[in-house]
Amino acid sequence: MRITTLIENHPDQNRPELKAEHGVSFYIEVGEHAYMSDVGQSGNFADNAAAIDVDLGRVEALAISHYHYDHGGGLGRFVEENKKAAIYLRRSIEAEYLAVDDPESIRYIGLDRGLLKQHTDRIIYVDDNQEVAPGFYLLTDIPGKHPKPHGDERLKMRFEGETKPDTFMHEMVTIVKEQEGIVVLTGCAHNGVLNMIAAAQNAFPGKSIRAVIGGFHLNREDDQTVREIGKKLLELNIPKIVTGHCTGDHATEVLAEVLGDHFQGLYSGLEMTF
Repeated sequence: MRITTLIENHPDQNRPELKAEHGVSFYIEVGEHAYMSDVGQSGNFADNAAAIDVDLGRVEALAISHYHYDHGGGLGRFVEENKKAAIYLRRSIEAEYLAVDDPESIRYIGLDRGLLKQHTDRIIYVDDNQEVAPGFYLLTDIPGKHPKPHGDERLKMRFEGETKPDTFMHEMVTIVKEQEGIVVLTGCAHNGVLNMIAAAQNAFPGKSIRAVIGGFHLNREDDQTVREIGKKLLELNIPKIVTGHCTGDHATEVLAEVLGDHFQGLYSGLEMTF
């Protein structure tokens, strides 16, 4: 299994030609199959793919982890580059997803609903845990044992004229499975990275978790909370924790201190083999 980071907040210091942006996109190879998880906020992921000789036309399935622009904003470019892949989203009410920093600052951060309607023939909505392609699983059954990140509090959903806290019932966990174990892709982990790992453990009891990869949305947590999460991750004895994006640079540094050799920071162009 090989997972290539097509775009992420941080640049590859050795490859300045690769673009970076607030978002994530992963190209996943499992045997002869090619999949993707997320497409960043623009077409930059595709420019990077071309620069590192990744053929987006090979992709058989794309999972959009949740309905935010930094994970699905590049969808228009994806459908230009790839004419066949099924596109998977969790079934959700047609809400407006918003970031509310204060009453005077409200931003729409959702997907382009018009674009989704243009490509209904390719979009498949997921209602429950399922294998959508060989070795490629999407999980919607996410437990709430652990607290969600405090950063969620500024994120809202407007539905039928009412604005209320986002429930993140539009988020799912992506799992890549091989005989040796599974890799967990978290997107932004708005439901909490520990809850997403628990979802994977529930869906694949006894299966080894080889890595957890993605954003953990810890950018508004205090150091003590981040350290506690890091210690719980360490107790799970997962060989590799790979994070960046919405985790926040400072929280990422704290996790690196706690996790030691288990830690890897994300950046555009990072290749991981498991």
